[in-house]
Amino acid sequence: MEVLTREHALGRKVDEYLRTHDDATTELAEMLEGNMRTSLELAFDGQELYGRDGRSMDQIVEKSLIEAGKIVANNPNLFFELRRRHIEKDEYSEAVAIAHGELANTMVVVSDFPAELAETQTDVGGYNVNRKQAYIRVFARQPDDNLTMYSQSLDGSNRQALEALYSYFGTTPNPGELLGQRLHVQLAPEEQAVLVDRLTGMYDTSLQEQFGGNWYGGRQDEKRRNTYEFVCGQHDLVEAFIQASQLRPEKTAELKYDISATMEQRFKFRSYDDIALLQPVSAHLDYHLQQEIIRAGQEARAQGKSFSACGVTLSVESMDQLTNQNMSEAGYGNKTNEETKYNFNKHMHCVVCQAPPKQGETKKMCGPCGICKTCDSKMKSKVKAA
Repeated sequence: MEVLTREHALGRKVDEYLRTHDDATTELAEMLEGNMRTSLELAFDGQELYGRDGRSMDQIVEKSLIEAGKIVANNPNLFFELRRRHIEKDEYSEAVAIAHGELANTMVVVSDFPAELAETQTDVGGYNVNRKQAYIRVFARQPDDNLTMYSQSLDGSNRQALEALYSYFGTTPNPGELLGQRLHVQLAPEEQAVLVDRLTGMYDTSLQEQFGGNWYGGRQDEKRRNTYEFVCGQHDLVEAFIQASQLRPEKTAELKYDISATMEQRFKFRSYDDIALLQPVSAHLDYHLQQEIIRAGQEARAQGKSFSACGVTLSVESMDQLTNQNMSEAGYGNKTNEETKYNFNKHMHCVVCQAPPKQGETKKMCGPCGICKTCDSKMKSKVKAA
């Protein structure tokens, strides 16, 4: 029996391209070394809030809970992820109450960096342990009952500076995690529009008083560029990132890593003036783009870089683990050896590359494990190199 989502019940159609595009741009923007500012319009139908792609925010919140459960199952040390997702579910409920007019028209959420990762040395679970990013989220009710959600990244998650945001509203937060300590205030529309700027300024003023120097979004960076705006202009890389999601898991991770490295290089060395020169890419990557991605990926690997965002950390180690896991699931390592006999089996495709023999093409020779000779040779070489 098919389970109908509320979107189907209301005749809403989710725009799958917008969904994948928005997810890709957000993920890439969070990975870049810079400040991120977004503004999202949420439509209210009297019961639920919807993003511009037609997805119910309630469905997104529920999915995040499921994903958090999977993360914790694989790594119990990340149990705080499940706690934080439940807090964000309450946050969504209050956002709906704002749209209903049951609460003040503006909600401020301070999403601080998890204390559990304070001493961690390597990125994990999508958290950048060097930058320790916190986020401000502002939900502002509009005259038509829809909401605008503003979001701003704040590097460092400096506790004193974050508490300064609460003092702006004449209150002091309780000790411990700030994520669930939401603020509700009634503001005029013109005040709602500039609130994120004012709170970011409060955070930076506190850092200046503590450490001196000039700050913006918790960074001493003269180039005050919005990573989200920059990423949205890189049409070719965004499309390549979307295409990468259609590959096998280990190939998806490898290509996304290389594309993230390419985006980082462009962000460092290109100005906003270059954005207008970039045009949407075709269904297949052209040669020059391929070479740019390959070179950037090689340099990032050599430097041991990792890229973290949206619950995902891409690193050389994580990609190796995924490759080894998939090799094991494919039966490699305990079903093949140097004496394996290969023959063509028209009923079997290689379980690694998943490429069936095409008409007129040399027939694949597979061992009893279902792995073709080419993949077998590559994996054996990789094992020897390790």
